[in-house]
Amino acid sequence: MTFLSPLFLVGAAAAVVPIVLHLLRRRPEQRVRFAAVMFLRTAPVEHTSRRRLREWLLLTLRVTALVLLALAFARPFLRTASAGAIGTTVVLLDTSFSMSAPGRFDRAKSLAKDAVRNATSGYDVALVTFSDQAAVVVRPTPDRGAVAAAIDAAASGFGATRYRAGLNAAGSLVAGLRCVIVVVTDLQESGWDAGEHASVPAGTRVEIRDVGALPENLAITSLRVDSDRVIATIRNSGSRGHQVRARLRIAGKQAAEASVTVEARGSADAVFSDIGARVTVPATDGGAAAVTIDDPAGIQADNVRYALISSATTRPSVLVATTSGDLAREAFYLEQALAAGQSGRNAPDVTGVSAAKLSAWTREQVARHAVVVLLSTRGLEPRGRETLASYVAAGGGLLVAAGPDVDGDVVADVLGAGARLQIVADTGGARVDRSRAAVSWTLAPADLRHPIFRAFGAEVASLGLVTFRTAARISGSACQTLARFTSGDAALIDCTAGDGHAIVLASDLDNRWNDFPLRSSFVPLVHEMVRYLSTPGDRAAEYVVGDVPAGVPPVPGVVAAPSPRGANVRSRKVVVNVDSRESDPSRISPDEFQAVVTQLRDGAAQARAGVAAQESTQEIWPFLIGLMIAILAVEGIVAARSA
Repeated sequence: MTFLSPLFLVGAAAAVVPIVLHLLRRRPEQRVRFAAVMFLRTAPVEHTSRRRLREWLLLTLRVTALVLLALAFARPFLRTASAGAIGTTVVLLDTSFSMSAPGRFDRAKSLAKDAVRNATSGYDVALVTFSDQAAVVVRPTPDRGAVAAAIDAAASGFGATRYRAGLNAAGSLVAGLRCVIVVVTDLQESGWDAGEHASVPAGTRVEIRDVGALPENLAITSLRVDSDRVIATIRNSGSRGHQVRARLRIAGKQAAEASVTVEARGSADAVFSDIGARVTVPATDGGAAAVTIDDPAGIQADNVRYALISSATTRPSVLVATTSGDLAREAFYLEQALAAGQSGRNAPDVTGVSAAKLSAWTREQVARHAVVVLLSTRGLEPRGRETLASYVAAGGGLLVAAGPDVDGDVVADVLGAGARLQIVADTGGARVDRSRAAVSWTLAPADLRHPIFRAFGAEVASLGLVTFRTAARISGSACQTLARFTSGDAALIDCTAGDGHAIVLASDLDNRWNDFPLRSSFVPLVHEMVRYLSTPGDRAAEYVVGDVPAGVPPVPGVVAAPSPRGANVRSRKVVVNVDSRESDPSRISPDEFQAVVTQLRDGAAQARAGVAAQESTQEIWPFLIGLMIAILAVEGIVAARSA
């Protein structure tokens, strides 16, 4: 038996009081001499032995009542078998798809079972598996055989490595001060997002069991449909080049093959051309393209990738609002970026307009465009703001570059009061913290799973080469931070307003406040932002396994997803792919892993919380109080008869 508040047991010392009083009341018997005892023999004298018995009974009842009161306040409970252990060892097994290469997961299971066998004597053992999400497979138990059997039954899946999810789940099982978490993993660097940390209870020891580096691997990192072409990007992480044959299937039928040479530790595009001539494109509307490659010695899950095909022939229309409407002079880099690499029906129709003229446009005129890019608010009247606000609320996409020609108050009106977007502004444009003007920053994505970053794959680090000399301060209660500057300020946010979205960049797109237009990452990021904003309704048509919405199985493929607008709207097709970052062979050392794991100082408080939860399921103290009351009632009856 254990006590939740053992200090209250000190109150049991009060039982000494009735004992002392009983001893003090004891008097020595006096002898009295009588000449004749004939009259005393007939007197009703109580027998001394019976009186002493009642006194001892009263003493016992009073002492017992006081002891029961102290026990009730101490909150006793019976520990379970797990709670009686002197410690806990949690085996944290990595089941991400990087473990699916031949022999790797068998190696991981062997290391996990070794950790169970070598667990400290007297410790309970538990098993947690993790990839994008963590699952507690076996809770702490002294049965090592059950944990070993669960390890044998485990299998690698399609999720990516997320160490924080696994450590959080393991930490919830080891609230005591003598605990060990054994992480069986391949130490992939992509398992930690930039600046991410994990916390475990104080006193917990984290040990690493390294499965080893990834084997040489071929992976399809992206797949996109461009007019009548399908382009698959293939990455080779090995030390020698490979001749790769890629196969394309459309709507489940073999459509084409392409051969491409991928240099060592490089990437190459496999291009399938004239797909419209080989396959009836209108018949594949909402269908899917799938590209596969053969890589028997590498990771298996990244050998196939999916993309949706649409037969729509309408060219996406982009409206760019500047001060004068002259794109060649005021939006040269943006105009060139939108046209770069685009052809056929996917080439956007870019239209320039001055902010002043935009104020006179009707809602119907603005609604003809898939995306509005706002580079200037000079001359944008209240009527124009209301028109843009209606456009976004109805599902339109807005891209705002918070450069020197953008007024923060005007943009806040454009998104409506519910968005609560804030761009720190000053007269003449977005206000800049001049004390920081001599300092330059770079940016780092904060949410690598957002659709605008997925096409970059392992090359997302190229965004960190962009230098920002000047930037506005942006924020919003209905906005998600997509990237941050090295100063910690938000650099790129995604805001919702009604059914629409707005992406806000805290700088310009014209090489005045930064060198972004001169970097190779400028064109693909512009394309991905426009593509994301131009998709009506739910903007994600492609998900990675770890981010699928409700109702969509976390398995690669093409599935029908429930409509977010309710049961009256038919379901839509979406594609689910594996996270291409999981194919990146970059690793961290065990010391680097340990450096981002911190121990909570309130580990003792967590342990107490766990004990309190166990005590609350038993609640023995009310029975002790009831028993004490019954004893006091009996004591009162006995004392009354003894008076």
